[in-house]
Amino acid sequence: MKVSSIPLELLNICKRTVEKHHGEHGFGKLSSDIETSGNIDALALIPEASAVLKTNNLYYKIRKWCFMASIGFVILSVQIPWWSLAILVLIFIADRILAYREKKGWKFLSAVLLSLEFLVNDFSGWGSAYPHERAEAAGVLVADPKSAWLDYYLPKRAQMDPSQLKTFEPSMPPK
Repeated sequence: MKVSSIPLELLNICKRTVEKHHGEHGFGKLSSDIETSGNIDALALIPEASAVLKTNNLYYKIRKWCFMASIGFVILSVQIPWWSLAILVLIFIADRILAYREKKGWKFLSAVLLSLEFLVNDFSGWGSAYPHERAEAAGVLVADPKSAWLDYYLPKRAQMDPSQLKTFEPSMPPK
């Protein structure tokens, strides 16, 4: 399955839902929630998601090295000229850029997982509107078909106002 198999409208709805949730609640342990065996297995079957997962892992490793380098520069500050500590500013900026990109990657991966659950669980009619994509998503989530991401991002969906639920429905039937 490819990310392009997920209806673009659904992926955008899930991205907005993820952005809104993390804007209100912060990121907390999103990366550790994604890095469970079932989610990793599902994401590994989607080439684009697998690439983002590998890139996020690389960003994390580089950020660890930035941290170690900054400690090294502080320790060496007695040996090197004070103005060379400007490198610490560059290391800090690099770390913040990588952290931003890493968060963006985690949000994308959670939006993909949420989209797959929308399809598999036929939330707001997405599975019925896109039966072929639903079957593909079910094949990807075969190891972990629960609705963990729906429960995480929309925990009280049974009590949601019907007009609010309507915002999650597909706007047009597929061609």
